[in-house]
Amino acid sequence: MKANEAPEKIYITPNIDRKWQLEAIDNESVEYTRTDAFIEKACSWLENNLQGIVGGSIYMEDFRKYMEKE
Repeated sequence: MKANEAPEKIYITPNIDRKWQLEAIDNESVEYTRTDAFIEKACSWLENNLQGIVGGSIYMEDFRKYMEKE
């Protein structure tokens, strides 16, 4: 992780003094993922799995635009 870059994932655990941590510490820890990191992973998976499907790249761009609006 670079100096001014947010981590890809953080965990928040209820009833703990620390605001957030980089690893889950118990079963109550909730994982939060950076939106841009999630969209990149989803697009990468779609690119690898839509190969050979007619119009696959069009669907990819539509998907990315839709996800970025949400």
